[in-house]
Amino acid sequence: MNLPKLLAGLAIASLALAACGTTGGGSTNKGTIKIGVDLPESGAEASDGIPTLNGVKYAVQTAGTVEGFTIEVSNLDDAVSGVHDPQKGAQNLQQFVNDSKVLGVVGPFNSSVARAEIPISNRAHLAQISPANTNQCLTKNIYIPTTLGAPKDITCKDAGILAPADLRPTGINNYFRVATTDDLQGPAMADYAVDVLKVTKLGVASDNEVYGKGIADTFSAEFKNKGGTVVKRQDFDTKSTNDFRGFLQSSKSLGAQGIYFGGTDSNKGCVVRSQASGIFSTDTPYMGGDGLQTAQCLKDAGSMALGIYAAVAAPNAEQIPESASIISGFKAAFKQKDDFGAYTMPAYDCAKILIAAIGRAIKANGGNMPTREAVRAEVAKTTDFVGALGKTSFDANGDTSQKIISIYQATGSPVDWKWVKQINYAK
Repeated sequence: MNLPKLLAGLAIASLALAACGTTGGGSTNKGTIKIGVDLPESGAEASDGIPTLNGVKYAVQTAGTVEGFTIEVSNLDDAVSGVHDPQKGAQNLQQFVNDSKVLGVVGPFNSSVARAEIPISNRAHLAQISPANTNQCLTKNIYIPTTLGAPKDITCKDAGILAPADLRPTGINNYFRVATTDDLQGPAMADYAVDVLKVTKLGVASDNEVYGKGIADTFSAEFKNKGGTVVKRQDFDTKSTNDFRGFLQSSKSLGAQGIYFGGTDSNKGCVVRSQASGIFSTDTPYMGGDGLQTAQCLKDAGSMALGIYAAVAAPNAEQIPESASIISGFKAAFKQKDDFGAYTMPAYDCAKILIAAIGRAIKANGGNMPTREAVRAEVAKTTDFVGALGKTSFDANGDTSQKIISIYQATGSPVDWKWVKQINYAK
């Protein structure tokens, strides 16, 4: 054995190990900081949750260490029997709260889950940033504004929904999102239905959840405001309902030229479309929000997948030239087609915003582990963050400065989602 060569090799190895703790500042690894991630990851919901989780993982991979601390992803599944579950989400948030290394959370995906989680994270001053929640009552107390044809602003409490203040027992906001809200997402599809698809009569249904009913209501309000007629309106308990043909037949007999469904694929949103076979043709538009813009939806719809339209409450990062390098880097790391989804890049930005806030909080604390409140306060100060979605700031309610809705169509052979239009309500 050549002892000098061995010692030299050990010295090089030691330098390499030391270098692992130097990215983003600091000469040694000071410990671990966790980013909690709560998403639906199993069953039918995996087509939503896994691509979204991948965005967080890629953000953490590319961040390296932050001011000498290693950043880790700690992810939990909020789906039960393949369907997102608010109670499970609340349990997951409590698990994050109990782990002192968790300084922020990305998620959840579903608005009903967020409603159960926010009071828990709020009491702990734990910042949450959602890539996909869209229900407007999570951040503002207007359910349907007069701009959508309501005789007066209908508040969340008017609609029997808790207002934002009711979800924040500390009185301080800890919840943020990079997706815009359903008082824009629902109307965007209504505008598209009338102006582009030239539809004037529709049947409207929902899964009767916070997100699904909310988006169906705001869609209906704007559709009527544009001169359209909702010939039939029905909310379903999709956990106990399997046959939607009566609603479809009735809508057809009343002159419906298409259907709008407020809800998610996991709540049978695209099973409804599959059951339209023999009642409506694939030329008949079937519309919804981002809860339908998934690979699972196309599978559930089967031979009726063509002609589905879905609004997504965020920019399509693939249409932003400055994001090309981020997306190409992601696709080099996550190679399967289904690894990437509509909310992969929003989740990437959520994680990057949180990592940046953690870095600022560490610096402000003299290079030491910051408090959750310090991280929350730094997230709230986010202005003009530039990421995969472009430039993002948060207002006092935690809502994004971006007010962009993207419209997708199921088309082609094999059928897949194609981006067709972007509507910017901030202009």
